[in-house]
Amino acid sequence: MLTLAWMCAIVGLGLGLALVPIPGLPGSAVALLGLVAFAALTEFEPVGKEALVIAAALAMTGAAGQLLGAPMAGRGLGGGGGAATGAALGAALGVFLPVPGAIMAVAICGAVAGAVLGGGPLTERVRGVSGAAAGCVVAAAWDLLGVLGVGAVLAVADVTRSVG
Repeated sequence: MLTLAWMCAIVGLGLGLALVPIPGLPGSAVALLGLVAFAALTEFEPVGKEALVIAAALAMTGAAGQLLGAPMAGRGLGGGGGAATGAALGAALGVFLPVPGAIMAVAICGAVAGAVLGGGPLTERVRGVSGAAAGCVVAAAWDLLGVLGVGAVLAVADVTRSVG
């Protein structure tokens, strides 16, 4: 059963890391699912409920950053709502393309289309597209921190179990 538990944890962390660059799909939530499966299969022995609460807080922070990064960065740079909406729609369409990095590229193309169709001054459009692109990078960084935080909770729990 311990082997299955470790497989769940490793697959959860691996899939979480794979989802980090995909806007709108929080990898930290997937990593948390792997940790919860690990904890359940080991009867909460190495990873206790307190550790799961900490991991859930880290995963929620990563997921919030992943979901809110692009729109908030676009608006923070003074861009219009069209670019943020276009980035979100582009990311949704990019999910169906089986090419690595396609989601981020289509999200940026969607931001450009949304800025062009949204109207407004040119400077506002450029700021919106720049913000959406920068937001994708910031969102991925926040989500990466969430995934690494969940992995750190597992590592610390395992080390303390081994030492104690």
